[in-house]
Amino acid sequence: MIYILPGIIACLEGILFLALLLPKNTLAQPLFVFLGWLIGLGLSGILTFTSFLFFGQFLAWYVITLNILVTAGFGVIAFQQKRFPTFDRSAWGAADITGLILVAFFCVPVVMHALIYPYGGWDAWSCWNLKARFLFLGGENWKNMFDPVLWRTNTAYPLLLPLMNAWSWSFGTEPVSYVPLANSCLITFLMGTILLYGIKTLTKNAGAILAPLWGLSILFLIKLASSQYSDLLTGTWLLAALIAFRLFTTRAQTPFLLITIICLGLMSFTKSEGLVLAVLTLFSGACFIALRPDLRGQALASWRSIIITAILAFLPMLIFQLFFAPDSHTFINGLTSINKPTSLERLQATCVFYGIEFLSPKWNAFWIISAIGILLAWKKAWKDGLWLIPAILGSYLMVVGAVYYVNTFFEIVWWLSTTLNRVLFALIPSVTLWVFLALL
Repeated sequence: MIYILPGIIACLEGILFLALLLPKNTLAQPLFVFLGWLIGLGLSGILTFTSFLFFGQFLAWYVITLNILVTAGFGVIAFQQKRFPTFDRSAWGAADITGLILVAFFCVPVVMHALIYPYGGWDAWSCWNLKARFLFLGGENWKNMFDPVLWRTNTAYPLLLPLMNAWSWSFGTEPVSYVPLANSCLITFLMGTILLYGIKTLTKNAGAILAPLWGLSILFLIKLASSQYSDLLTGTWLLAALIAFRLFTTRAQTPFLLITIICLGLMSFTKSEGLVLAVLTLFSGACFIALRPDLRGQALASWRSIIITAILAFLPMLIFQLFFAPDSHTFINGLTSINKPTSLERLQATCVFYGIEFLSPKWNAFWIISAIGILLAWKKAWKDGLWLIPAILGSYLMVVGAVYYVNTFFEIVWWLSTTLNRVLFALIPSVTLWVFLALL
């Protein structure tokens, strides 16, 4: 029971934070609740990070007290400003409740698979869960996780997921293994509900229910979603950011742009790929705003709040990169290396493997069906700003392909076979969003 408390506090923390950020009744309550919960999980992880910044170790009493005080502070301010959120049964239609039940039902296979493999994927334990244990048990020696001898744990990766798991252990005395398991299932559930209610909010179409059910029926997604990798968190943050930015472009309300920046800042703290995605999304979004006079004027009128939000949102990542992240021990620049130069064969292998992965039956034809869906809704898929989603995802895949080509530390076929599927897995929610916004 004590391990449920951090999730409840994070949920309240995020909902109250959104209540302060958004004018009342700006967002449909179902999306408001689950987007707030996701943001609350991220905020609780960041607040946990301050324990290491201020005290050099994990102090459970401090982390618990800080999260409770911040949550209470949000609540007091929201009450004073008459923004305190209240549950409104009428805000949940029959379609909303039905969708919620179906998403929960389709998450059952994820939970079952997680229970069969409670320690996650083959390297999740040695990477993300090991980092979480260093944070929780390491005391003043927690930075030993960055020792070069542990290079196989990706020592340069940011810490948001391990921090979230450490926060979830804070009310107990030991790092029980079912907490990372439960968090992976919770994030999967939030991914499904945010996808459902995000599309429904944007399209006003009950057909939005098919989006999360389609994604959650992919057998390989079930496997990876329960494997406790940070890719699940990265993909969910990207989904939330794209939905928030879409709301900004359709409603021209600055709070949605601030939510987008917050989601991107938190995504940059998940892993190196999350930072790349955040930078690409920020750049693409800025270009889009610059091309739209109405949005440009709205952004310029709120430039102070936008800059402050961006600084605060990306500050944890910047602190980590400047003061904690060790040099990468798994990078060789093949363009300049004499011992392990890159080659045309490496580029060919990368391109071929992309095609093989997209056509692999393990995805249950997801990528093929997505392509068919985009072809059916061809004009709509590229108009009204929807082109931004494939622009971001396409540029990201090109950057990843360039890294595979340039970094010759690993043998290319092995590297592609063990990591490319997780790169694509993180993009499934956003691709699904694009397909359904184009079709509905």
